[in-house]
Amino acid sequence: MNGFAKRTEQKKQAIKQTVLELLRTSDPRGMTIQMIAKQANVSPVTIYNYFGSKEHLVRETLIDYMIRQVEEYEAFLKEDRSFAEKVKYIIFQKKKVLGEIQVDFIHRLIKEDDEFRRSVDVLYETRVLPLVIEMIREAQENGEIAPYLSIDTLLLYLNLWRDVSEKIPVSLYSERLIDELLLLFFYGVKGEQER
Repeated sequence: MNGFAKRTEQKKQAIKQTVLELLRTSDPRGMTIQMIAKQANVSPVTIYNYFGSKEHLVRETLIDYMIRQVEEYEAFLKEDRSFAEKVKYIIFQKKKVLGEIQVDFIHRLIKEDDEFRRSVDVLYETRVLPLVIEMIREAQENGEIAPYLSIDTLLLYLNLWRDVSEKIPVSLYSERLIDELLLLFFYGVKGEQER
């Protein structure tokens, strides 16, 4: 990469980082190119030249953000960890994300923006889902979960728990809550049977 291309990429990354910072506190509908440009210390023309529109900039920023999240998942799930540690990470990773970005906006964008939804679907189907399936298979082989449960049933169960965890207000998250929810996840309301 030559010097010009490198500087261009650095500016683009700085602009995207600015958008992420603004998304922590602002509804994107209220954001303007001028607001983004001022905070990123670039001209509005630079943003239009690089991204074309605010919508494209926000979309590209969120896709990059989600790719980074998936890369973190991949790195964590490929480490030598127990199934319980991996499940805890997957289900409760939302706590971190909720502190970084307004998840409601992402859900709205998925519903309203076909291009963004397709990108999210491709990311899920090509990287996230295969990783989770591999994690489940390893856990079954290691005797950490029942080998007779189908992958589809276990995926449904994981998704149910992930969906529930998204509804928990960030203010309620604590280590105790997470530990108790993990006990419920693995043993139900009857409690631990065997370790």
